[in-house]
Amino acid sequence: MEESRILAVDIGNTNIVLSVHDGKEWGDALRVKTKSHDAVEAFKANLSTLSYEKAVVSSVVPYLTQPIIDAVKEHSGIDPVVVSNDIETGLNKSSIPAEIGADILCNLIAAHKLYPDDYVTVADFGTAFTTETVSPQGDVLGVTIGPGMMTSVKALFASAAQIPEIRLDLPNTVLGRDTVASIRAGVIYGFVGQLKSIVEQVEMEVGHKVVVIATGGFSRYLEGKIYVNKADVKHTLEGARLACILNS
Repeated sequence: MEESRILAVDIGNTNIVLSVHDGKEWGDALRVKTKSHDAVEAFKANLSTLSYEKAVVSSVVPYLTQPIIDAVKEHSGIDPVVVSNDIETGLNKSSIPAEIGADILCNLIAAHKLYPDDYVTVADFGTAFTTETVSPQGDVLGVTIGPGMMTSVKALFASAAQIPEIRLDLPNTVLGRDTVASIRAGVIYGFVGQLKSIVEQVEMEVGHKVVVIATGGFSRYLEGKIYVNKADVKHTLEGARLACILNS
């Protein structure tokens, strides 16, 4: 039987990301700046180009959640699944913290589905840098939250008079020879080090090796680095899609 086309919407602190999965693969990911004054109208414009039979919304921006849900209903007549710890996730519900973010929950849903027999840590390199770990039994073991890569760069730019605001690109070396190269090396290799340290601590506490998935806008910089088994910028969307399937 042909699978339904599922629209997944991830409302993050920086971007609203939407994409349609046709049952086999994802289409293009469309983005709208979350804090733009016309975010909902821009979302509607992108939505008008898509066709789908089911929909799911994951949001960490409460004031946009209902307007986006309403936009999906208005466009398609579909009542989307809304990701929360009240829905079916495939995880042990009693282990899910009450304050868990919808994006983190999506990451865990997809991680446990991909690697059901392993301990899995997802490292999400977005506005915040988060790690979240799930056990083979589907227990949510815990989360870390810190400032993300660009959040760190912007804070540095705002606080230091001689630091320029830069674009983050992967440096060729950790030995920067000018300010821009030095910032890139410090931020990116610094985050590699953070992930390495967190993974080592998680493995010590759970007593097992963990599979590591990197996601978020800057996860492409981590692919091939130590401790990262898989890098996928659409991992959060995949978790939302799985949540939609489980609840419709």
